[in-house]
Amino acid sequence: MIKKIIVYSTFLSMIGCQTNVNPLTAISSNVVTSSGCGDKPTVSLSGKDVEAVALNENTITKSGQVSVNKHLGYTFTATTGQKLNYSTDADICLWVFTPDNEIIKGGELPKDGKYIIQVAAPQGVKTFDLKISLGSLETAESTPTSEYTNTSENSTDNNTHNNYESNLEPNNLQPENDISQEQALELVKRWYAAKPRIFAPPFDRDLLGELATGRFYARVGGVDGSIDWLQKYNRYYTYNKSEITNIMGFSSSGRLPYIKVRVVEELYLQGEKGIDKTNSGEYQIDYIYFFAKENGTWKIYNNQKI
Repeated sequence: MIKKIIVYSTFLSMIGCQTNVNPLTAISSNVVTSSGCGDKPTVSLSGKDVEAVALNENTITKSGQVSVNKHLGYTFTATTGQKLNYSTDADICLWVFTPDNEIIKGGELPKDGKYIIQVAAPQGVKTFDLKISLGSLETAESTPTSEYTNTSENSTDNNTHNNYESNLEPNNLQPENDISQEQALELVKRWYAAKPRIFAPPFDRDLLGELATGRFYARVGGVDGSIDWLQKYNRYYTYNKSEITNIMGFSSSGRLPYIKVRVVEELYLQGEKGIDKTNSGEYQIDYIYFFAKENGTWKIYNNQKI
């Protein structure tokens, strides 16, 4: 099984041999089991499960949810000699197909044409964030960090929003998830109630783990996340108000269910010199929250401003 890995151009594929396989047609009988990933995928990608992405030297992040039987694909155009770099810390299987349907493992792309990245889970259902680039991947050290926007609540990810919204078109609807609007709202309310303990001493990562998973947890409690930033610079937030004033939408269909809410929040960034007035005050912001199951429990997987 592939556990908590970071893959770069020297390890372009997680498989060890080249095989002539077209991921969009029927594939071999080789089975991907819980003990690890097969040499090649066993599930055919349908057109609605393949997204075209425009890759260049900038890093993009694709997020989704896969299983043993539900795979996702990303297709992109490249030229001979370009190097595909990607990284993920998710427990997933990944194969890269050349324009003539070979699975490759080298960092340098061998041909001009369209390539396909196919993603699956070795077992169960896995959510993932996959960074992809035809240049150097952006890292925490190369990404500027501002004081207020480093917190989870003020991070935006238009790609995530657009990707998941596109999955809600009628032809792409998937079976209903077993989360109700009331449960989704209650989970978001618990998040706001927990923020004073998460973004201030004791900076409670255990409490965060009860509410968050995937991208959301990583952005707040992961390495170089919001909590690390606040502790590094001896800062913390205090909250006078956190109120959900309106529910603007909810869906339990698609890969990840979501709820859209309007929030009025009054918060203050405290530092050694007092309140940072630039990043403090009362705000009314619309958010979309995405949810995913972790060990049978619904948690917040991602959020962003609308």
